[in-house]
Amino acid sequence: MLRKAQEVSQERLAELANLHPVFISNVETGKVKASICSYNSIAEALNMSLAELVEFPGENESWDSNMVVLFQSAKKLNKDKQKVFVETVKGMLSGLEGL
Repeated sequence: MLRKAQEVSQERLAELANLHPVFISNVETGKVKASICSYNSIAEALNMSLAELVEFPGENESWDSNMVVLFQSAKKLNKDKQKVFVETVKGMLSGLEGL
């Protein structure tokens, strides 16, 4: 999900993480378990922390998934658009407080 949110192919991720594309596919499908070093390489290739990559889904998994995709998309915006995004979200949240 995180790789797709950044519009990175498995092949490109493998190249960036210095791993084999089949290994990336197998990790994503749960066919193999990666080492902490491999997960760290994948996280760095996706410009995120290891903690962000391996965060365990909670009971609101679909909500969490939507939030990850939303914020990963926002990370791709230029700084000015990121400021607009943050201010818009803050405004929306403050408007929801009265509900």
